[in-house]
Amino acid sequence: MSLPKSLKILVTVCKVALALGIVIYLVAKIEGDAGFSRLVSEPKDWPFLAAALVLVLVSFSFSFVRWYLLVHGLGMQFLLSDAFRLGTLGFMLNQVMPGSVGGDLFKAAFIAHEQPGRRTEAVASVFIDRFVGLVGMLVVASVGLIFAGQSLRDSPLLKGVEVIVWTATAAGLAMLMLMTSRLVSGNWMQNLLGKIPLVGHPLSQLSEGLANFRSHRLYLVAAFCLALSTHCLLVTAFWFISRGLPITGPSFQNNATIVPMALVAGALPLTPGGLGLTETGLAKLFGTIGLRESDGAMVALCYRALTYVVAALGAFYYIAAKKRIDKLLVEAEELAEEIA
Repeated sequence: MSLPKSLKILVTVCKVALALGIVIYLVAKIEGDAGFSRLVSEPKDWPFLAAALVLVLVSFSFSFVRWYLLVHGLGMQFLLSDAFRLGTLGFMLNQVMPGSVGGDLFKAAFIAHEQPGRRTEAVASVFIDRFVGLVGMLVVASVGLIFAGQSLRDSPLLKGVEVIVWTATAAGLAMLMLMTSRLVSGNWMQNLLGKIPLVGHPLSQLSEGLANFRSHRLYLVAAFCLALSTHCLLVTAFWFISRGLPITGPSFQNNATIVPMALVAGALPLTPGGLGLTETGLAKLFGTIGLRESDGAMVALCYRALTYVVAALGAFYYIAAKKRIDKLLVEAEELAEEIA
């Protein structure tokens, strides 16, 4: 059973409104602390900012390779060059299409179009890729919590978040280990999941796709290792940004604790591309270690700007193949209706 179109539109409008509201609030907070004046007038350490951009680009490249491996693990033929093109296009679409058809379904529609009869595996590939990436992010966040400084450990905010992160990490790792088991990918589980209202059909498709990994476990292991590497690089990129901007940034130890938690906040499906959520999370976490919240927001917004370099590459590919991509977007819309 799919959601009414009017409700989907309302949800999209609410997501966009929430993102805009958060960004306006953060911009006002930065301006209140003269953050933009400092950004313009005080010197920046450009080598650190350039290094941050390189790390962001490499981390996104790792995520594209991760999806490429997962597609092959599901028994489908796929070119690495297509993984990069679709990866940048998908990221761009996730920023500008906050509705039911975003970058993930576009990528699934491409594979389904190229390989008729493999629609289930195509959809499963993007769901599994998202899940593996999220578990990798949670593991990095959990490791960061182990090395948290005393000021962070005494924070009421951290104590509340810590329980959530540890619980989610344990659940995610357990699911990851069960992904190749018949417990979650057998026919009985597919039938059981298919009966769940609203989300039953996509969950059943995901379970069916997981069955392929029982004979391709190494692909899943390699993808998880890439997920860990991706988020370690992003943590380092945030620290480079804080060193490059005219702000007082955290130590690398504190940075390694707070950044993964901010990224986890950004993974919540409350705004388009997590816009405003990562920024707010990092701002609040900066405050817990005695730094200005506005500086945390500036660091996160700078990171956001660097990721838009990837989105710009996606826009370039879109312009170069607009007619074909528009056709695939129509197919992605049909796919969204089918799995809803």
